[in-house]
Amino acid sequence: VYVTIVTLPVYVYPVLQVSDLQNNDPVQVNPRPRLYQVRQNGNILAQRCVEIGCSSLLLNSGFCYILKVPAEREGEMTYILYVWVGSRSSEDLMNASVDIAKEAFDDVDTVTVLYEGTNEPDIFWSSLGGRKQYDNNADWMDLIRLFRCSNERGYFAVSEKCSDFCQDDLSDEDVMILDSGTDVFVWIGEESSDVERKLALKSAQLYQQHVQDLSGEARKLSIVRRGKENLKFIKLFHGWGPFRARTKNSS
Repeated sequence: VYVTIVTLPVYVYPVLQVSDLQNNDPVQVNPRPRLYQVRQNGNILAQRCVEIGCSSLLLNSGFCYILKVPAEREGEMTYILYVWVGSRSSEDLMNASVDIAKEAFDDVDTVTVLYEGTNEPDIFWSSLGGRKQYDNNADWMDLIRLFRCSNERGYFAVSEKCSDFCQDDLSDEDVMILDSGTDVFVWIGEESSDVERKLALKSAQLYQQHVQDLSGEARKLSIVRRGKENLKFIKLFHGWGPFRARTKNSS
């Protein structure tokens, strides 16, 4: 996900560190709707608004979203802005979303707050490709953990990443273990070694057994290869896009 810095008033800045909000559509014949997710990863300093795919499949009742919809008025192109408040999102997240919507967009006429399940207008759902089944909770946010498996120092080691991780933390030279609270994913980078892959899988199996011994709940173990990630895996990240192209100097 590629983002640009946005300058906002001081009271909004801690909420929105980086975003693609001001990267507005250039003049087009058919401007497209754009969807942004407002989410907090771990603490208030990790609360951001990031553009995601414009699909209702990516909604979650535990978060808030901003939908920017192009509209024509008196022969001129304008935009309608919706703030969609998930039924299980916090009041702080809702207030932050409204503040972002009001401050970060300078090309919209109105900002309309929609509460989940209160008869959202047809244009809202049609702009998201139609109403589809989406997740109704984000309980996994309290359980999610990401681990890096690597032997770059000459020995195999597993280290945990911070809770505020992103897609760029998936290193192509390593294997990652991602625990969602219900699933344990083993993500395999294209340039990871056979040794890393074998030891990471064994580590994931030991971790899976350890968690089951402690909680009594079994987690499903799945292998995910770079570029083959499914929606269940992708939704655990705040924003997802094409992987960055590797350069000759990449380590």
